Amino acid sequence: MISRILPVILILISIALFVVLVNPIYTGDILPKQAEIKQYNDALAAAADFNTQEAKLETDRNAIPAASIQRLETFLPDGVDNVQLILDLNALAAHSGVQLSNFDIRDGATATTDTSGALPDQSGNKLVDSLSLSVRATGTYSAFRTFLAGVESSLRPLDLIQMSLVDSQTGVYSYSLTFHIYWLH
Repeated sequence: MISRILPVILILISIALFVVLVNPIYTGDILPKQAEIKQYNDALAAAADFNTQEAKLETDRNAIPAASIQRLETFLPDGVDNVQLILDLNALAAHSGVQLSNFDIRDGATATTDTSGALPDQSGNKLVDSLSLSVRATGTYSAFRTFLAGVESSLRPLDLIQMSLVDSQTGVYSYSLTFHIYWLH
């Protein structure tokens, strides 16, 4: 008879130990820790994925020839270099037979002719900013066309947003031009 009651008593004691001791410790201390461990493991997996993607992008970037990167930085620089831009336009004008004068640079956000300003990304952060450059050009019509063709084919994006012409009897005209210039914000 004791051999029949002893197993029942041991089962009842084990159930009581589980209810009183094991279950509270498991649900009170261990279960939240397991959830926290899972969050940390997920974060570690995301960090590993990020590192893998970063290494892949770095490898891809290193595979781009330096000349191409230089052209891209010229196309859309990290900042606006007014002096270099004016020197480049003057060189293009001199090559075309046009003289430039009266340079006036205004921030794209405050210029009255600005329709684009800064271009935002999806979260509203500025990606590209602009400014307006007004300049007076003097030269023949054919030289001016050559100058505009050079501006159009230049690597740096310049939008001609306004142009006016003063007539002349001598064949040398005076042009007023306003360009938009862009750079990475």
